[in-house]
Amino acid sequence: MGQSGTTIYDIAEEAGVSIATVSRVLKGDSSVSGKTRLRVKEVIARRNYRPSSIARGMTSKTTHSLGIVLPKLLNPNYAMIFTGASDGARQAGYSMSLFPWRSVTEQGENPAMLLAERRLDGVIVCVEYLPPDQQEQLRRSLAELQQYMPIVLIGCVPSDLEYPAISYNMAEITRSAVEELISLGHEKIALIGGMEEDRDQHRRDIGYRQGLENAHLPCVDSYRVWCGGTAEAGEAAMDQMLSSLLPSHWPTGIIALNDMVAMGCMAAARRHGLRVPEDLSVIGCDNLFCAPYLLPALTSINMHQQSLGREAVTLLLSGENRRESALWEWVRRDSCAPAPRR
Repeated sequence: MGQSGTTIYDIAEEAGVSIATVSRVLKGDSSVSGKTRLRVKEVIARRNYRPSSIARGMTSKTTHSLGIVLPKLLNPNYAMIFTGASDGARQAGYSMSLFPWRSVTEQGENPAMLLAERRLDGVIVCVEYLPPDQQEQLRRSLAELQQYMPIVLIGCVPSDLEYPAISYNMAEITRSAVEELISLGHEKIALIGGMEEDRDQHRRDIGYRQGLENAHLPCVDSYRVWCGGTAEAGEAAMDQMLSSLLPSHWPTGIIALNDMVAMGCMAAARRHGLRVPEDLSVIGCDNLFCAPYLLPALTSINMHQQSLGREAVTLLLSGENRRESALWEWVRRDSCAPAPRR
């Protein structure tokens, strides 16, 4: 916060630019256009903005260091994002440091201050769906962090987080998965994984319901099972669903939160005597390295994680305040087939 009580975020918002652009103007960076530089300086003068000692240090000296905050480290999906971000940073002449959000918060540390103390030139924050109490913590941390450095959000970014972002529209992706199964004749389609509390417009459940409604199919409560993102969670959720239904009511198509959940679903299905894809079609998400080596090979959604990481670095260093849609595409393999006749 500046000496006048005005923050760098206030300046950026009033001038209609990103925090990174304000930072560049404060540093006298010639890459900012004259028109933009003048507009920012006018706002700075009008608001009598004076950066704090920390902010002055951040704007007067670049460390050529960036950070990326990932929810957890065990999921290969996040490893691919980090690989892309690290490559992008290196090509731009920066180093990239990794910060695991869950480990930091579980140890009681303040994520914003931890990153600020590293005096980074900017940070990429990968957002996943969180319980309400953790969502509020994330919002507070982002609001605090933006006082010190530019931020870019990636992943499943809620629409009400107004930061530069590259975001997956999971509603669109899930609706496409429903349509894929319907095209194969499936009418009993289940969605496994995710969190019940989240109601963002880009969430999987929105697309799931839209896909079913567009085909005039009912949304069956027992076909929607929430669980975590691990293979163990997917196996338990699938087992729970199948055990609670008569075999005649079992779904013929599964859309899994990710490839690991899909692996767990396939294992549970086999224990219940279901063959994939003859009796049950399964669609994963993330297109992890293991997907083509499963039996059968798993149909999945390629989320282009490494490209996402590289593009996030480009957006962060550009200083532009914009929101982009992340790329994704189908990878069709052997785990999907026409719906069986039961």
